[in-house]
Amino acid sequence: MTDEASMTWEELLASPFKISTVTTHNSSYLTETRRMLNMSDEAFHKMMRLAHRRLTDDLEGHGISYDSVAKALLPQRGRKETVLLFDSEVASARSRGFYGHDVAEAWIPALPKVKSGVPVNSILRGDILEGPLDQIALALQESVIHHRPHRYVHPQLMYCVYINNLSPTQDRELRRAVEEHPAYIGYADCSGRNALKQYLGMSLMNSGLRVGDQILDGVLHDGRSFDGTPNAAGLPYKENGFTPTAVREYLFLPFLSYRINSHLTGRNAEDAYAALTTLSPDAYLVESPAIWMTPSRYEYLHDPAEHLVSLQQAGLDHLDHPALEAAVSELVAQGHIYNLRLKHGALLYTSMVEVDTGGGEYKTFTIGLKFNPEDKRVELTTFF
Repeated sequence: MTDEASMTWEELLASPFKISTVTTHNSSYLTETRRMLNMSDEAFHKMMRLAHRRLTDDLEGHGISYDSVAKALLPQRGRKETVLLFDSEVASARSRGFYGHDVAEAWIPALPKVKSGVPVNSILRGDILEGPLDQIALALQESVIHHRPHRYVHPQLMYCVYINNLSPTQDRELRRAVEEHPAYIGYADCSGRNALKQYLGMSLMNSGLRVGDQILDGVLHDGRSFDGTPNAAGLPYKENGFTPTAVREYLFLPFLSYRINSHLTGRNAEDAYAALTTLSPDAYLVESPAIWMTPSRYEYLHDPAEHLVSLQQAGLDHLDHPALEAAVSELVAQGHIYNLRLKHGALLYTSMVEVDTGGGEYKTFTIGLKFNPEDKRVELTTFF
């Protein structure tokens, strides 16, 4: 465990780090703190680096390595993301209005069992409240695989439970286990793009991070003491073999929240600022960077043994050097930022983007990038 008091700012900022994700989606804490304190980019960078160090130490105190939860914080290829949909009117009638608790009695016992290793899953819950109601209803009709017939007269009455990082078998078992609940309507596969995903991304709040038999929960503290009790909603975790575990909310929300990966062009400026400024106090300038690459990198990307297949799938393999730089720059400006790290003196991050590969089918690609603080330019390194 790191002794913060024994480190200077120079030592902290120069030490290697790897931060899976930074998001402002669940809370205005970062945005409002920066605004109220009129923080410079340098001050914000220091605050974020110190906060992540504290989170890492806090998790170690619970026997959890920060690196071990990365798969629940990043979209994973080959893994499933599923949203379960329940009729909140039906659940409310069964529970005198406590429909979230009523529905939890179905999905909590259905969480993947520990068979090998330590399962990690982000859990998001809530009603679909963001977006035009007619468009939400249409998205529900297009995306949901129904277990029971349902007319979406009032789509805001859909209560959703979103769980990521599931194997195909875990996904099937989860859905099968909740089918008998009277309020269960059906599910939507959110592993790739669908019409519903953008509304879920704007509406659902992170409810917890499952790590083995622990459920990490962000809990408020007053800045002097930390005696908050996790699971304030009183969901039946303990009854189903899980231990609610408190994490300081100002650490949980930015660093342990899962952001549903959806097309958010023009609506992710705060997330981009927070992530890039955590990487470097100068990096916010490259929210929409002009990506460049060396001639040898261009050739490397076209090597059949390296990245050519990915470029072909994205429809970018025919572009010349300047055109490929421009196309990748446009994609990065639309993507979410992940995997912020200082490695061997290089500031690296990835942008996860979705590309229409034809016929309305989308494929997710991960673009590796390197930021140079001296000239404030961003270099393309990989394209998978």
